Amino acid sequence: MSKPRRQEHTGLVKVTPQDQPGVTWRSWTLWLPCVLAFLWSVLVIVAANFIELTSCWSTCGRGMGGINAVARWHWVLAAVSVLVLVAGLRFPSWRRTAVITAWMIIPVELGGILIWRLVGGS
Repeated sequence: MSKPRRQEHTGLVKVTPQDQPGVTWRSWTLWLPCVLAFLWSVLVIVAANFIELTSCWSTCGRGMGGINAVARWHWVLAAVSVLVLVAGLRFPSWRRTAVITAWMIIPVELGGILIWRLVGGS
């Protein structure tokens, strides 16, 4: 039987707190988004390097500054995902914030690619 959840009644709405005092999130909830964000960054970095390599076979094309900026941006986001993982594992009380941050890195990575495409990437 599971432990009943603590609920508070404020007069207008019933509030159920997300966390009870002293309870931390499990570490696997942090590993999944951090590893996904890191792997996505590595995949984009490899793809950017492949695009740069293949575009310079005969003559180097224009727009390589944009692809290099995307690769640098993803290096930063890969480092942030590792830092979030380390911080969440080292400080269990920060785990919920670290999980939310790690899940937000993935849309930010996708947004970087979309902005590059809209601004004038090939």
